[in-house]
Amino acid sequence: MSDDTKQFKSWKQEGIFDTFEEADSERAVLLSMNTDNKLLVKVKRCGSSGTQFKVKSWYPPEPKRTKKKGKKNDNS
Repeated sequence: MSDDTKQFKSWKQEGIFDTFEEADSERAVLLSMNTDNKLLVKVKRCGSSGTQFKVKSWYPPEPKRTKKKGKKNDNS
């Protein structure tokens, strides 16, 4: 793949917490609600001097379906 066609993950912010324990429990809840094990959840430091914790999630998008092209009838 060339550099122009790389795809990046769009992470969704689920919340910001004051302690890691709160953020980790939110991560556990999100993962327990996921039944197909495709959801990714991470906890990142944020805020001034890294005093808060952000929970982010990503779910893979549905594959794009392409339309089948029918035969062209060229009876001219």
